[in-house]
This record gives sequence, structure tokens and C-alpha cells, in this order.
Amino acid sequence: MVSKSEAFTQVLKDYVKEAGVNYVGVVAAESVDAFPSHWIGWEIQKYTQKTTDVMEDAKAVVVIGDYLWDDVFEVAVRKDDGSWMYPGYFPVMWQTWRVAAFLEKNEYKAVAFPPLISLKRLAQLAGFGNFGKNALIINPDVGPWLRFGAVLTNASLVADKPFEEDLCGDCNACVDVCPVGALSPYKVDDSKCLVGIHLRKEQPSKLQSVVFERFEPRLTLRAHLMCMECQKVCKYSPRK
Repeated sequence: MVSKSEAFTQVLKDYVKEAGVNYVGVVAAESVDAFPSHWIGWEIQKYTQKTTDVMEDAKAVVVIGDYLWDDVFEVAVRKDDGSWMYPGYFPVMWQTWRVAAFLEKNEYKAVAFPPLISLKRLAQLAGFGNFGKNALIINPDVGPWLRFGAVLTNASLVADKPFEEDLCGDCNACVDVCPVGALSPYKVDDSKCLVGIHLRKEQPSKLQSVVFERFEPRLTLRAHLMCMECQKVCKYSPRK
């Protein structure tokens, strides 16, 4: 006999996939909270927190993965105020808010993109892939070309199995190809990474400026493609 939690979990997953979401999984809140906090860096500059810091009665996190099937999703656009906008994130943002709205419609609490909870950790726990040497989640079918969304909820849902396989093995292609040496196995130096240039106020170094022009071709006066070298070289990438 199917339990109420099992039945609602399947209904939820079916609903999510109707929106064209490629991957959907569930992680138990206690599984997330079992990990020690770690420093996030980038523009956040804070430590991760527990699910119960966001929602006292948290029970599960619904995680979605959106496959980026074209370079157009890697466009960065500078706005009038000098900040950056990334239109390629819009689909997964809309899909995530749709999940939250569905849970609330069914009288559950829902927090989309719960703050200071690692999306990459959630993706691994949801079974999407392993944390790769390029510091991205590597999926066996689409490589590192996934963007993630998450919704924290007090709904009782059936958790999926985490991804345990090491897909990287002895491969160091992503580390070797990085044009500014920002990668060491499983770690990225956000002070060097070309993507991080958008998040820093200071001007990039001369070396970064040269590579920036080489690997991030300008599309319009304000738009260009972000660096994708460590993603394209991945042996699991369908976009080489």
C-alpha cells in the first residue's frame, strides 16, 4: 500500500516535470543539516546554515536541475547601474517558484532558494551527480551543464538516494584547461575565476583582461558569454 508521503511525492514530481524540468529530487532536511557548515565565498561571503535556521519545522527540500543545452544560457548582461544580469537563470528561477506555489496551494510551507544552503550539496544528495574537480556538479548524462533550484518545505516527502559514484577519477582536464589557473581539484579560487570578475568591484588584472576577451566573446555592447572552458572539456559534457 502506497503511503500518503509516497503518493504526494510522486504527484509533486509529476507536476514539476510538466514544466519541462529535467531533474527533480527530494532531500531530507536532516540529511542537509548533518553536514558541518562551510564557507561559501563569491559575493555571499558567509557560512552555510541549517534548514531549521530558515524553517523551524523543515522536513524536506525539493531540488530541481535544469539542463543548459546551449551557450545562450551563459550570457552575462551589464545593467545601467553597473551590476550584472544572467538571463540564463530565469527558467530555473521560474520553475522553482512554480514548485513553491504548488506546495503552498497544498497547504504546506515553502521557501524558494532557501538562503545559505548549498545548491550543489543538495544536488548531490538528490542524486543528480557528484561534486567534480571543477567545483561543479557532474551529471553522467549532461556533465556539468545543470543549474539548480531548491524549495524548503515542511511537507513529508520521500527522499531520493544521494549520488555516490566518483565520475572524475584520475581525470584533471578541467583543472588543466582553466585559463587563469583558478582550479585545483574540487576547489575554485573565486579571486581568479573569470566568472567571478562580474562579482568584484575592482578591475581585473591585465592577464585576466586578455583572457577575458579571448574566452568571453562580446555579443553586444553590454553582453558577452561567460567562460565555459572547465565545463566544455569535461568528458561527460555533450557540448564540446
